[in-house]
Amino acid sequence: MIHMNDANREWNEHYANQSKMTNFQTGAQRFSVQKNTDQMLQNLISGNVERFNDQLNCLQFPPESTILDIGAGPGTLAVPLTAAGCRVTAVEPAPPMHEAMAEYKKIKGVSADIPIIAKVWEDVNFDEVGQFDYVVSSFAMSVPDLKEALLKMNAVARKEVHIFWFLIDPPWGRINEALWTKLHSEEYYGRPTADLIWSALYQTGIYANLEVLPLCDSHFYETFEEVLEEYADRLAAKEDWQIEIVEDYLKRTFKETPGKGFGLPEDGLYVHIWWKK
Repeated sequence: MIHMNDANREWNEHYANQSKMTNFQTGAQRFSVQKNTDQMLQNLISGNVERFNDQLNCLQFPPESTILDIGAGPGTLAVPLTAAGCRVTAVEPAPPMHEAMAEYKKIKGVSADIPIIAKVWEDVNFDEVGQFDYVVSSFAMSVPDLKEALLKMNAVARKEVHIFWFLIDPPWGRINEALWTKLHSEEYYGRPTADLIWSALYQTGIYANLEVLPLCDSHFYETFEEVLEEYADRLAAKEDWQIEIVEDYLKRTFKETPGKGFGLPEDGLYVHIWWKK
């Protein structure tokens, strides 16, 4: 018999501690800021994020399938899945993302409607969303109650559920981990990782498949000033002494590539967790 810690409790406690950190923002709050959404859309259009193709290769659904895309963002998966003949509904709470999705649809020549439920997943009721053939959650697992979120996905799906989430903290998250305590004199809580998702499923009697994939996000900045501006914001560094600490670390971490700009090493890992009903 396998003995495990209570994965749901561990996740929920971690999220609760994370939410108490200085200037904590949920994903919905972060992408309610226009510049953050604009940056994500630009990365999508430029084709610098290779994992999108890996994810789509995992999601080979028949045409006319109904799909619920949780945390759909600017339509990263929803738009190409719609283009492939699926009928997609998006769960996306951030208003700037709705505009970004409309723009991305135009760029990709997709005219079919993608209805949007403008809520975070924890606020969506089963009765209002109904059922879909497939449920997809792509890097949208920042939820306060893991078990509740997973069981709701399972209830909504007729056929399969597919989740993509971090196996280890991504390179940009490790910058936060390295500097947060120095800047704010408080413990840093990063993202809870995918091992807890798989374990929580196991503990509810859902025996999911798991595949480890490389997190290839080739996001480059034209100037170092852009790097510093973004990470000072991410790290809530406002005082001169805080910005100096951030600047020194970033100069040692980011590498300049001729013709591309400043970027981080690509050494992250994420997982594709999925199961059939």
